[in-house]
Amino acid sequence: MTNLDRAYTAEVCLNHFVHLTGPALSIKEAAGDLIANIGHYCQSGGLDYLSIVKTGIGHWALEQTDPDSIDLLPDVTITINQ
Repeated sequence: MTNLDRAYTAEVCLNHFVHLTGPALSIKEAAGDLIANIGHYCQSGGLDYLSIVKTGIGHWALEQTDPDSIDLLPDVTITINQ
């Protein structure tokens, strides 16, 4: 799978999300809202959302240099200042 294939898959999911929530959001806003909603889903299901996000960011970062890489994921740190 290429990064363009991955982007297309995400686009299909995001377009479906916009269809479910209403077209009032821009694609940028919808992407952020979907990410937040996935966090709510993870929390309600007892999943470690931040760990999942860190893994996802690691995959994304690694695939930027080599879409077919099976190397170790880079270290990702998430800081939330409240």
